[in-house]
Amino acid sequence: MRSEYDAMNQLSNSSQQAKQDAIRAMNDRYLLDEQLESQRLNEIFWRGVMRFITHITLASIVIYALFHFA
Repeated sequence: MRSEYDAMNQLSNSSQQAKQDAIRAMNDRYLLDEQLESQRLNEIFWRGVMRFITHITLASIVIYALFHFA
């Protein structure tokens, strides 16, 4: 009787451990996805900032050249 109880208890513990491992894996995957999405948005933002700076610089050069050589 005692060994049967121990076997059921061990089975229950391993089942709970498997559930915890599955939840932990899902949580890790979610955090990784969130981190990658944040990194992607950060790259898009800074690409836009650099594009804006480049366009302003080029426009300034063109405007300077128009006024200087006109």
